[in-house]
Amino acid sequence: MPAMMPFVSVCLMLACLWQIQSSQGHPSDLHNVAYNKRVTVSSKHPHHGGSKAVNGLFDDFATTDRERSPWLRINLGRNYYIHEIEVFARRDCPHCGKQLHNIDVKVGKTKDSMRMCGHYSASARPGGQIAIWCPYGTVGRYVQVQIVRGEASHLSVAEVIVWGKRK
Repeated sequence: MPAMMPFVSVCLMLACLWQIQSSQGHPSDLHNVAYNKRVTVSSKHPHHGGSKAVNGLFDDFATTDRERSPWLRINLGRNYYIHEIEVFARRDCPHCGKQLHNIDVKVGKTKDSMRMCGHYSASARPGGQIAIWCPYGTVGRYVQVQIVRGEASHLSVAEVIVWGKRK
């Protein structure tokens, strides 16, 4: 029986570590607070509306029309502590990553009081993930992703995941 003790100790330690972490290495108290929430876009595309950015599916996408500084805004419905925002590029075509470039990611308690969480200055790879960590204590109801530099462009995203917890 004493020979089993190291094995049991390792199993207990692994179980504790698993409990602390949830999917994608996030603490277990964080959840995707954007899932199936209301999305507004700066311009509407007839077949790829904003709701497709928060439906949990990575094989479809939301997109704006071609314009300068296009944006997508998620209404979380209430204030949350926001930890991280992941933006996923389309993977269905080789040039789709260029439709997600030079983005600002902002969070705010109102649409008029958005604060910067982070900026990504390159173009995404097709199917690529952009992870933006917000400053500690960031609270907001709205999350906005916006292209802020370059020529007129579409803003296309496969999915936006907002890791947060109730305030």
